[in-house]
Amino acid sequence: MDPKTFIQEHTARFAPLEKAATLAEWEVATTGSAQASQRSAELQRELMRLYADANEYAQVSRWFENRAAADPHQARELKQLYLSYRGGQDDEATINALTEQMKEIREVYVNFRANYQGREVSDNALGEVLRHETDSEKVQEAWEASKAIGPQVAEKIRALAHTRNASARKKGFADFYQQSLELSELSDEVVFAILDELEELTREPFRRAKAGLDAQLSRRFRVPVEELRPWHYFDRFFQGWPQFGNANLDEYFRQQDPVELNLRTYDGIGLEVRDILARSDLYERPGKDQHAFMIDVDRSGDIRTLNNLKNNLRWNGTLLHELGHAVDFKYIDPSLPFLLRTVPHSLSTEAIALLMGRLALNEDWLREIARLPEAVLAERLPLLRAQQRNGQLSFARWVFVMSHFERALYADPDQDLDTLWWDLVEKFQMLKRPEGRREPDWAAKYHIAVAPAMYHNYLLGELNASQLMHKLIEQCGGLVNRPEAGAWLVEKVFRPGAQADWNELLRRATGETLQPKYFVDEFVNSGA
Repeated sequence: MDPKTFIQEHTARFAPLEKAATLAEWEVATTGSAQASQRSAELQRELMRLYADANEYAQVSRWFENRAAADPHQARELKQLYLSYRGGQDDEATINALTEQMKEIREVYVNFRANYQGREVSDNALGEVLRHETDSEKVQEAWEASKAIGPQVAEKIRALAHTRNASARKKGFADFYQQSLELSELSDEVVFAILDELEELTREPFRRAKAGLDAQLSRRFRVPVEELRPWHYFDRFFQGWPQFGNANLDEYFRQQDPVELNLRTYDGIGLEVRDILARSDLYERPGKDQHAFMIDVDRSGDIRTLNNLKNNLRWNGTLLHELGHAVDFKYIDPSLPFLLRTVPHSLSTEAIALLMGRLALNEDWLREIARLPEAVLAERLPLLRAQQRNGQLSFARWVFVMSHFERALYADPDQDLDTLWWDLVEKFQMLKRPEGRREPDWAAKYHIAVAPAMYHNYLLGELNASQLMHKLIEQCGGLVNRPEAGAWLVEKVFRPGAQADWNELLRRATGETLQPKYFVDEFVNSGA
């Protein structure tokens, strides 16, 4: 058999299986049904078995190593197959263990609802308390309620980490974290060199910004600065920057439909999202996943988002973000081979989603799309610029927590993870741990189990987004209401799909491989 025939036959097996598995995943997220969860696990097993075939792996490896491809597209397909088969060399017992453990954990996350003041509440409801309540005891209660899922899943996650590690080590990797990096065409050395450089560059700017924030929070909650604790920071994990006072714009969004604002946004840059929204699941309800994500069902146009929309700035930004993912997939060249009809890397599609999500605090977007009064903009723009900069600084510090924690988790799943978590939070986010607390608060972050070893991609995506925005300003004058910007993204970023690795495609679009300097200039040095 030659490579062309193998790829055709593989695609004929893989494409319908991927579609069925994606639809099952969608049903789990939208219903929380145990039956859907079981079906999803069975289909994941089938996908894993597809790449577990040792004979096919050996054949693909020979073609890949001998550079047997007839053209660049085929060479890229063989590289993707090689990586998938290398990561897929698991026996039946391991496949069953991995899928069953993931199913159990996913079911807990999807169906969990916190208990606050004696009643079951959604994440949105807890978020409202954390953002608007000024009573320390009430925000502490809401924060602790959000962490109650941790003890339900922590030991399951440790067990899953052991299973993932055992699988990775059989394939020659140090552990699952190292496997995840290498199979996604990254390396520990490169990723953590970038993270370490950014940690040093953001440390003092973040410390200064947080000192000012702490003074505001001290006044808001009527407690001394030294008594501030994680529940005072408006968010369960301090992933972003609190919005209050004149930096809080929610009053201008309560009467505005986020779907309509997003339609205006994407219409303004010439990207059609009505078909995506029509297939999406947009509003919260019992039994539904409380997070947000996008899926491409079939690589042929069935693209959807899941959201839990509310009329506020946060959910406008979230929908902008998820539709950013969606257009990145939608406008891939449909004539590409099936295996290349996807994004080159999760960090590259995060870049588009982050680029679009940033618009929620963009001056042009607030004026032209949200149509805030000019007097309000004139008064608040300096605060909003500081808000966006500080949000980027705080998010970077949060990524350092997650990335270092996950790397350490897989290095030794049996260590004292509860203490490690708070050591990292204190070091990078400069928050004070709650006295005497001994709970697996790390396990309340569902990415650790459900979307593992990928949080570094968010920060790499931010760097990528700043590089793209620099080019968009240079080429098109900006993004909001500029159809030429949408056309540039389609031609330079979306249409190529996975024809090359993410850094090469970034070079072709912008003239450079990934350069952190654009993010540093935009968000770190801008407040110096």
